[in-house]
Amino acid sequence: MIGNEISEEYERSLMNSMEALRQQRLSFKKKREDELNTVYEFENDENFTLIIGYTNGGFPYGLTHEE
Repeated sequence: MIGNEISEEYERSLMNSMEALRQQRLSFKKKREDELNTVYEFENDENFTLIIGYTNGGFPYGLTHEE
């Protein structure tokens, strides 16, 4: 960008460290989510990230994946 050369080795190293950090964050997020689900015993499915309850008709309600 400003005329400095960046070696391919440095670029690969940087990409690998960024991917490792991404994997670490995903792992932490999954672990945290599993802990919360265990503590509060919330359910989830293909439509909902967090099923808070069910209507009288048996339909689930809660937070969707998009929310």
